[in-house]
Amino acid sequence: MASTNGHNLQAEFLDQVKSRLPDKVSFVDTLASILEISRDSAYRRLRGETVLSLDEAKKLCDLFGISLDAHFSSAANSSLFHHRALSTTYTMDRWLNSVVKNFTFFNSFEQKEMIFAARDMPLFQHFRLPELTAFKLFVWLKTVIKDPAYANRTFGFTVLPEETMKAAKKIWQLYSTTPTIEIWSDEAIHETLKQIEFYHECRFFADGQQPRLLCDKLVELIGWVKEDARQGKKMNGASYQLFENEILIANNTIYARMDKIRYVYINYNTLSLLTTQQSSFCDKTVSYLENLRKNSVLISTTAEKERNKFFNRMKERVEEVKARLT
Repeated sequence: MASTNGHNLQAEFLDQVKSRLPDKVSFVDTLASILEISRDSAYRRLRGETVLSLDEAKKLCDLFGISLDAHFSSAANSSLFHHRALSTTYTMDRWLNSVVKNFTFFNSFEQKEMIFAARDMPLFQHFRLPELTAFKLFVWLKTVIKDPAYANRTFGFTVLPEETMKAAKKIWQLYSTTPTIEIWSDEAIHETLKQIEFYHECRFFADGQQPRLLCDKLVELIGWVKEDARQGKKMNGASYQLFENEILIANNTIYARMDKIRYVYINYNTLSLLTTQQSSFCDKTVSYLENLRKNSVLISTTAEKERNKFFNRMKERVEEVKARLT
């Protein structure tokens, strides 16, 4: 990894690796152990006297979940993305465990920021209630991934394996301790309502009362989010800023900053993700989110009237759907 345009790519890359370690852990000792080299050889790599081999760089990337893309893609209009798509090989359990890992890593930093422009209600919110958790995961497995194990099954609240439900609950717990700034439109529940209606029409529910019960649980969830917004903090104490945007947000976009590390996550095809650390793309995303926020109304801790109207509209939509589920 040689220098380019006066910037030492190796030093930047190793700084990223170091940022993944706890403060009290010796970086040189860790590097020597992972690469199976002496401490002196590790120091030479840190000083740039010895160039990391591609095999060594790959070993560090795989172990610490780091991408070299951001270092090699410097053009302002060119970005490289890591692609993570759910499938029958990249399973739901693997996906859930990766989300747990990402939240755990994010929360390990003292200086952090997460901004979420939500076309749909953040999926982590659904994991607050087991009934909604089971339904959302079942829909993704049966209809989105088309997992053959669920092809001929109907939905029931106990249809998912216990370990899968536990992983989703862990995500909710981590999310509830993560400070976030979120921008929603009142269309945020549209996708879940359409899924409930579709499954009702296709007779994918094992019990005819389940669609209406899911609507009740969605109303309950809306009430919990409204209370979090009123207090300006989540159930487990993390700060929570919620903005209402009247323009339908195009996609789910997350910007995460941890000290000097930055990521952008773009959601597509329901649960698949495009991820990048490319600097110019992160800058453009920040500008987009700041502009979106300036054209939105803060409804957490303040603007009680607007907050009530926002959540009441959502509840009314749920009740309209529930009335059709006969």
